[in-house]
Amino acid sequence: MTPVLVVKTRGKQLAHLAPVDAQQRLIELWLHDKPESTKKCYMRYATELTAFLAGVNKAIAQTTVEDLVAFSEHLHNKGLGAATIKTYIAAVKSLLSFAYKTGYIRFNPGAAIKLKKVDQRLHEKVLTETDIALMIRLAERAEYRYKYQQIRDVLILKLLYVAGLRVSELVGLMWKDFTPRDRSGQITVVGKGNKSRHVLLPEYLWVELMNYRGDALKDAYVFPSRKGKGLKPLQRQNLDPIIKDAAQRVGLTEKVSCHWLRHSHATHNAERGTPVPLIQQTMGHADLATTSGYIHIRPGDSSALHLPRV
Repeated sequence: MTPVLVVKTRGKQLAHLAPVDAQQRLIELWLHDKPESTKKCYMRYATELTAFLAGVNKAIAQTTVEDLVAFSEHLHNKGLGAATIKTYIAAVKSLLSFAYKTGYIRFNPGAAIKLKKVDQRLHEKVLTETDIALMIRLAERAEYRYKYQQIRDVLILKLLYVAGLRVSELVGLMWKDFTPRDRSGQITVVGKGNKSRHVLLPEYLWVELMNYRGDALKDAYVFPSRKGKGLKPLQRQNLDPIIKDAAQRVGLTEKVSCHWLRHSHATHNAERGTPVPLIQQTMGHADLATTSGYIHIRPGDSSALHLPRV
């Protein structure tokens, strides 16, 4: 039987589709309420899957468990790392789950695939407090062609670390997400799964952000793209050079990325005794176990230290 797609999201029927272009429409509906940055990534994953399936004369509606295993091997043969492959497969599982819930497929092969645990080696992605302070101080003293770019870059470094933001959350910030509170203020962040949370900022950072804002309208992006004439946000790939330059000024040879600052936020807070639930709330972790993992990266004590010398 040829699948007919019936989709409901938030209780509202979106579409009844006949089979012609149903696969492409399925993907579009799966993506429609996701953040723009997520859409781009997920579309890339879905395109990789459909291209792989087309190579064996199949479509999503005919996908089997064996196909998913073969797809994982295909990604491995392309040279992708374990963590990246896990991200691809997680997205594919989400797509297939959506297809199953909408009646597009009668069996969900993704449900039979268990995501492998990946050694994230978080301890290798955590900077010292001194390194981060130096990255910010040297960025403030660096020579820039335009002063506003320097101020922007410094604030990007500070928000990634101090607020523990994900890249997608940072680039999606608009001035309407900022709410004054006494002498400081808070930002409303839209994280994974379109879940929002509120992050209270320290007074010094709030003042710096308000000075940077100037007369920008509330619907303007905090970090706009020059190509979009201020109407579009800075792209994720534009942030990598900012972090790379800041790390190189300090003499760091590792490939430091934006996420290192987020990891460092969690680790440094855990080391300073900040309550784990508060770190979880600030970072937007759905699972407390994710936050708890940062406590064990650089423990202050262990039972090994309590044994006699041998």
